[in-house]
Amino acid sequence: MAVFLRGAETFLRGAETGSLQVETTYADIAWLVEEEELGDLWCLAFVRGLDEAEALRRMGAEEESIRPLTYETLMDEGLFEDMVLAGRLDDWTVLIEVYGWQATEPDVLRALSAGTEVVSVLRHDFYANDFMYAVDGGLVTYFTYMHPARRYGSDPDRLVAAMMEAGFDPEHRRDDQEDDNAHRPTIDGALLLAARLTGVVLTQDVLSGPLMGGVVDSRP
Repeated sequence: MAVFLRGAETFLRGAETGSLQVETTYADIAWLVEEEELGDLWCLAFVRGLDEAEALRRMGAEEESIRPLTYETLMDEGLFEDMVLAGRLDDWTVLIEVYGWQATEPDVLRALSAGTEVVSVLRHDFYANDFMYAVDGGLVTYFTYMHPARRYGSDPDRLVAAMMEAGFDPEHRRDDQEDDNAHRPTIDGALLLAARLTGVVLTQDVLSGPLMGGVVDSRP
């Protein structure tokens, strides 16, 4: 994957001038779309400019609980109900919650994005699938995958150009008459959007490698 960007604001300036090119395809995120790996309930939060330990602290992890941890150990020992994982991706840290969505909570998102920016992707097949973009403590753009026209935040249209490039129709409002078989981007579009905004992708190699973990007691 060839990527030439840093941060959502830089991406949008480049998109307006045509000076930046981003090559991120479905093949880069397909393994996350399938349920075999992380399952059907997880949250990924990409935080810019923080190391793994600091990102975990901002999530509310107990200091004494922060330690090196692998995804395999997390699953083998059944720690996923308490632990949040963190891995480094260039200038970003990705926080991985299995069966959790703490990074979408307002107070946590505010703390994570203080002085920086956060892109959060929630997959919750039994409730809601949300995409959030926050900068310096404030929620800039928020929408649910199935209703991309219903956008909220201080600047709900900030990501419209990027959404379109990821396959979303910013004007689409799902209704009861819609064909359930009609394909519209959901988790695949959200992951493509996150990759295009951050310039990084969570790979299987990163997930399988050494990570940091921390206990966050306030997880849902």
